[in-house]
Amino acid sequence: MPYHYIDLRKVRTYPLAQRKNLVNANDLIHPDKTTSTFDSLELSKVTELVAKAQHEKRPIIWMMGAHVIKSGLGLILIDLMRHGFVSHIAGNGAVGIHDFELALIGETSEDVATSIEDGTFGMAEETGALIHQALKEGAKDRLGYGESLGRLISNLNFLHREVSVLYHAYLLKIPFTIHATLGADIIHQHPDCDFGILGASSGHDFKIFCCTVSKLSRGVFLNFGSAVTGPEVFLKALSIARNLGHKVDGFTTANFDLFPVPGDYHKPVSADQPVYYYRPLKNIVNRPTSLDGQGFHIQGDHRLTIPTLHQQLITQPAPTTTPPAREEQILDAFSFHLSSVEERNPQSADEVNSLLNRKPELKPALPALCQAFLTIAQAIDRGGTLYLYGNGGSMADAQHIAGELQKSFLLKRPLDDGTKLRLNKFEPGKTLSTNLEAGLPAVTLGLNPGLNSAIDNDFGERWLSIAQELQVLARTGDVFLGISTSGKAKNIEFASFTARAKGCITILLTGEHESNLSKFVDIAIHAPGSKTHLVQEAHIALYHCLCAMLEHDFFAS
Repeated sequence: MPYHYIDLRKVRTYPLAQRKNLVNANDLIHPDKTTSTFDSLELSKVTELVAKAQHEKRPIIWMMGAHVIKSGLGLILIDLMRHGFVSHIAGNGAVGIHDFELALIGETSEDVATSIEDGTFGMAEETGALIHQALKEGAKDRLGYGESLGRLISNLNFLHREVSVLYHAYLLKIPFTIHATLGADIIHQHPDCDFGILGASSGHDFKIFCCTVSKLSRGVFLNFGSAVTGPEVFLKALSIARNLGHKVDGFTTANFDLFPVPGDYHKPVSADQPVYYYRPLKNIVNRPTSLDGQGFHIQGDHRLTIPTLHQQLITQPAPTTTPPAREEQILDAFSFHLSSVEERNPQSADEVNSLLNRKPELKPALPALCQAFLTIAQAIDRGGTLYLYGNGGSMADAQHIAGELQKSFLLKRPLDDGTKLRLNKFEPGKTLSTNLEAGLPAVTLGLNPGLNSAIDNDFGERWLSIAQELQVLARTGDVFLGISTSGKAKNIEFASFTARAKGCITILLTGEHESNLSKFVDIAIHAPGSKTHLVQEAHIALYHCLCAMLEHDFFAS
């Protein structure tokens, strides 16, 4: 029956500036001012396992409740992210709210005891309005909840963004997934709340989280103070990953909490014991690690355990392991990245295998090629653009790539029915709708001689024209692909620096030798070849494969 319900559009809000807060950005704990004060053999063991996972490039998932942020530990988490000790962050809705408010006003956490009495609890206008704005804008670009918040913080240049975990995760391209419980967060009270968008955004984040969990073998899952959301979301994600055929075993879990667990926490507990109903013990420490894994429960205040974990990790020497043979490294990296391509689109993975069969000498370049495909595809998903540039013959290659992407390459790319309908409203519409094709946003830079000559004439330094184009055209989340057989092209180097500063992902298609530029970019595709023309021949095979992979991903029926 049609039950009565409350109309949230009538809720009265008030300016956030009027609210008294309990947490201030000035009170945050700085990474360089921490000392190890928490003595625990189990924490030391977890530190070793996290360092080992980082050394082996295995996932390190950091799940948390809001008290990590409210306890002033965000800067420590950001420092761990910068050092590569966190590859995925997850939390409930409150985590996103408190971090978002810190970025916005440098304060968070209202006094609930007083505000609940007069109906003002959770009714600050700007928090809800801006978060719902972020989610609506993100939904248009197929972004998840966490990435949408990080992007808005970046795009609007929040005054205190440097203390925000969401902001730094967005800049560092680290997934930050928000797993919301409807009705549990203050923004769900706001007149602008659209539960359809909110649920879809958080649902998208759950699928991203499942993808990371599917690769967790020999990795680490850390849970900080999330007593319900963390354990439940993790258990479901693990079940989904195994249901889909992923072998997820041999990983480590650690639960950090104030909750005491007496005796041996690995022993079964009967249902008449209160600890039996403590979800993190069952769903994080014991059940998931039954397949050749190990779980830990570390009891302590986050303000002691997290700074200690940070200090031990930062000062931890790299694990001494015997590196595998070069061929084994290539095979392992290739298999890992190819599996990610296959998850996104099996036909794209078939193109990689086909290239490997035709040209086995290109195997060392294929892991990076797979990374480039995933990066470009995800950027286009978000509404981004691929920018390309090269010098001389490499300029022809850049134009070649743009040409293959902007129109059909191997497959037909019919226009969508909506575009055809709109075109047919005009007199020459039938000619347009019959001939035009769908394509991908790929732009070759350096083709404006008027701009190039003006820059060469007006600027005090050379090699800056491509950097200037990117400075004007590029947006956060776009991709810049430079082509340089030597890796020493100065204009591509300047352009790559500019792209990075603009929040773009940088890719280099180059020769077999390392260079300062190949070390700087996010992804370097090294083609074999001792001479320039041989490298260029390899480049053609590699980027033809890349174009085919993208075409299958976006246009295969």
